[in-house]
Amino acid sequence: MFRTLITATCLFAASLAGAAEREFTLLHTNDWQSRLLGFGPNNEYTPATTGDDGTVGGVARLATLIDQRRAAAAGQPLLLLDAGDFTMGTLFHTVAREIGGELRLMSELGYDATTLGNHEFDFRPQGLAAMLSVAHKALGDKLVPVLSSNIRFDPERPEDDTLQAHQEAGRIQPYKVIERGGIRFGLFGLLGYNAIDVAPMTRPVTFADPLETAREMVRTLREEERVDVVILLSHMGVNQQADGSWRGEEVEMAEQVPGIDIIVGGHSHTALAQPVLVGGRVPVVQAGSEIQHLGELRMALGDDGKLRMLDYRLHPIDDRIPGDATISRDVADFQQAVTERMLEPLGYRFDQPLAKVDRRLTRAYEDPVLANLVTDALRRATGSDLAFTGNGTIRDDMIHGRSGVQAVSDLFRIAPLGIGEYDDAPGYPLIKVYFTGREIKSILEVLLLAYQLRDSDSYYPRVSGVRFSYNPYRVPFDRVSRIEIGDEQRGYQELDLDDSRLYSVGASSYVGSFTWLIPELTKGLLEVVPKDAEGRPYAEIRDTVIDTDPETPGVQEYKEWQALLDHVRVLPDQDGDGLADIPTQGAAAESRMHRVASLSPVELYRNAGRLQWGASVLVGAGLLLIAWLMWRGLRPRGGERRLAKVAHPS
Repeated sequence: MFRTLITATCLFAASLAGAAEREFTLLHTNDWQSRLLGFGPNNEYTPATTGDDGTVGGVARLATLIDQRRAAAAGQPLLLLDAGDFTMGTLFHTVAREIGGELRLMSELGYDATTLGNHEFDFRPQGLAAMLSVAHKALGDKLVPVLSSNIRFDPERPEDDTLQAHQEAGRIQPYKVIERGGIRFGLFGLLGYNAIDVAPMTRPVTFADPLETAREMVRTLREEERVDVVILLSHMGVNQQADGSWRGEEVEMAEQVPGIDIIVGGHSHTALAQPVLVGGRVPVVQAGSEIQHLGELRMALGDDGKLRMLDYRLHPIDDRIPGDATISRDVADFQQAVTERMLEPLGYRFDQPLAKVDRRLTRAYEDPVLANLVTDALRRATGSDLAFTGNGTIRDDMIHGRSGVQAVSDLFRIAPLGIGEYDDAPGYPLIKVYFTGREIKSILEVLLLAYQLRDSDSYYPRVSGVRFSYNPYRVPFDRVSRIEIGDEQRGYQELDLDDSRLYSVGASSYVGSFTWLIPELTKGLLEVVPKDAEGRPYAEIRDTVIDTDPETPGVQEYKEWQALLDHVRVLPDQDGDGLADIPTQGAAAESRMHRVASLSPVELYRNAGRLQWGASVLVGAGLLLIAWLMWRGLRPRGGERRLAKVAHPS
């Protein structure tokens, strides 16, 4: 009897201990950026089979992996979450407003929630509203909930009314409570400070302070909704420091807002192999970008309300995983919609092979081939003397794959962003403006300093029709020491800064717009005035947009992505296989920006302006003053000379 009682007591205690912790799983992604076919030449992607392609990613493979991980959870509570930027980056986003492909796929995969990233606004608030409308029309209440806690609408302006209507209908929510397996999860979503700064198309939508909003959401979820677990879907980012530690807005959020249990992050495209544990208790997770990984976080919730991390895995997505056939069919339908709506009017198809390349071309600053190709395309399309862009606007490498063949969809990814000035069609329009030689130097100075101050490859200047040298020992805004106009084929000629000739410059509207801001950015130190061919100043960027058909009413914009396709299409076919061959040697690989760190007078003052000369005068005057003070300090004063005579009479 006593032994039976002991056994029953132990079993009862064991059951209580088991009930003391409840386990749950979070699956998460971020920054899909419309990358539905994965990393690799799209025509080599074979989701129906395994072990026969090198493509990483693909939404059909993600669908299969999610099903596998759901099965592995064995009935435990599981949430599937995303941290924003689900659109913008491939040809699929060009029809997002017409078919809502990305939101429809998220809904089909069973996502419990996503949040808004900066790229969701690249087609302006009306564009995001259109995506939600068409996806809701197709799916109804099965549409994935979109969480945005700090979004704010302008009651005085109509441009955000259609998006606000989605909030009022509950398709954009400040937070969401999900009860699963006896656990109440409270979810909310935030767009961070940096993401807000790099989202110029949000207006008139604004965003409240993320930290203050987070504190309000935590209070609401904890005190009013009585949730057990608070999860933030954060489009903010993390970054690793030189000492290996992690900082960034998501880490600061966990430090400064008590009550957040888990942060599912995005924006910085960071593939965290293990969570960043802030304060030893709050896991910050992020799964890279573009459907290359699926994150899986397993947690345990104690009866005391405390969370304990059990396990974390960052699952790679590659061709070891077969793709879901239904999702593959959906993606194929979206491809056909892209061809019909976007490409056929311009003489292209989604999967049309255009060119070959003999190696992978990267965006690394020491690998100039891809950047030269892009800027050469801009110069050719605009018929300009010079063209420029920033490294950050080149959005993808040119991936070699097995054969090196590049289709239309592969090339589009290199310059995919933007929306028109006169139309709402995808892609930044090209502009053409004129500057004097001295103004060209000023433009290069600002591009150069932005790169140096930000210490980021995204700001690295990329140019065509010009090459230049700079000396980092010179003062800011006066470091460019030599400028040559021309190219390798025709030769280069040194630019005469005192010549009044105007030079034409081609760029995208996004990059070119900064030239209007140079006087403001430099606090009046540099003066740049965008002009037409006759030297008349342009008032605004819209006036400079190239019209491809002036005979047709309105402005027919020439898009940056189309300029790249048109340029590549007419490159020489060296081997007669019907495809253009993208050059990677010789002139194609020339370096067009040179760092010449030198203290020699020639390099310090070649083409120097008033800033370098003025700084030199100030430094020289300072050195003279120091020398004079030292001389005065070493020279005996009158009283000292008399004492010296008494002590040592002659």
